[in-house]
Amino acid sequence: MFYFVFKVLSRLVLGLILVSCSANSGHIGSPLVASKVLDKTECVVLVHGLWRDGLSMGSIANNLEEHGYQTISTNYPSTQENIPDLVQGYLSKSYNGCVKTGAEKIHFVSHSMGGILIRQFLQGRSLPTGSKVVMLSPPNQGSELSDKFGDTWWYRWAVGPAGISLSTKQNGIISQLKKIDASVGIIAAYRDWSYWPEAWLPQPNDGTVSVESMKLAEMDDFIMIYSGHGFMRNNDEVQNQIRQFLALGEFAH
Repeated sequence: MFYFVFKVLSRLVLGLILVSCSANSGHIGSPLVASKVLDKTECVVLVHGLWRDGLSMGSIANNLEEHGYQTISTNYPSTQENIPDLVQGYLSKSYNGCVKTGAEKIHFVSHSMGGILIRQFLQGRSLPTGSKVVMLSPPNQGSELSDKFGDTWWYRWAVGPAGISLSTKQNGIISQLKKIDASVGIIAAYRDWSYWPEAWLPQPNDGTVSVESMKLAEMDDFIMIYSGHGFMRNNDEVQNQIRQFLALGEFAH
């Protein structure tokens, strides 16, 4: 009886995490290069988050292409390897794909954990002049849920080594990351309700990351948009603000 109750509760908590992220399914493989090539002066590397694949950034990619940007969507196995290995094996290849186009500016747009991959990539690196980074709901100060559940077997199984490393503890990757040399804008999704108790995930939050945890000391601009963590990728206002920052280095407040 105890095992049955424990199993049900574990699935319930994991289900809430999955629902709050509105996960997509798809094939994990090499970077997905967008079919439309409209302008070779600017290229955007798109970086998805946990439990996602490159296709999950498709709405943002289409929107950017319609406005003249080339895009390359990184496709990486988010629950199978740690963040440094994901950067070396997948994100670096996507960045090099943009370099090969001859683009003068190479931007990054990330969702959730993808922002941490970008920060890891930019440790000791600089982007071409005029390049910018836009992060959507990134756990820049760490994941409160990883702190809360990181020692449980079911959470470790669900999120893998990259997700576990988002802890704010000393052995997590967050404490190891230095400031990045880039123009950074952060779009924070938030809601006026939460799946989680305040003690687990402080409000305001987007269902997965608290707004306070999304902030970065070196960010150039920050804006909050009412949306959920996963759904924000398809939000028209979010996509408009992404283009605004890529063009001008600031959001439309």
